[in-house]
Amino acid sequence: MRNGEKKTSEAIKELRQYLGLSLRLFGKPLGYSGTQIMRFENELTEPTDTVIEMICDAYGVDPRYFDGGVAIENAVQRVTKEENNRTVGKRLKLARNAKGLSMKELYYSSGVSDSQICLIENGENALTERTAEKLGQVLEVGVEWLLTGNEERKNFPLEGKLAEWLWRHPEVREELWKRMEESAGSDSHK
Repeated sequence: MRNGEKKTSEAIKELRQYLGLSLRLFGKPLGYSGTQIMRFENELTEPTDTVIEMICDAYGVDPRYFDGGVAIENAVQRVTKEENNRTVGKRLKLARNAKGLSMKELYYSSGVSDSQICLIENGENALTERTAEKLGQVLEVGVEWLLTGNEERKNFPLEGKLAEWLWRHPEVREELWKRMEESAGSDSHK
């Protein structure tokens, strides 16, 4: 058991509640559904060390929290809304410049007004998930990366074009589904 007297399931639930996130929102940057997070919290599934590492990376948590070495208040790096908006804005500008697009060109391609893009890039407005989806599709970057900075989710995004392509190619989708199920089965036996 990790976290001294506290079970891993309790530590995950405490962290999620401390961050003020629903099951679904907590699981999203990890690639897990709210149901899977609920399974962790209710001890129906034991999270692997990799899952704990992903939680620590996604939420800026000191890994010693899960070993009981650090209280939650000291383990979580709290970022203000303003700091987060500035960081997200920098990522958006970086992606736009990498594609060689002006704000006006991004507006024409995405439907997000150039004034809104400017406010987001300057950290004055928050980037919503819906807007991130529109911008991410044009910039060919992952929505998760735009919103959270998760580098593993930057390239080859699963949103938009890839999902549409998979729907048009059921044989590939079926093969990927089978591989995913096999992988999930082997991950649960670790």
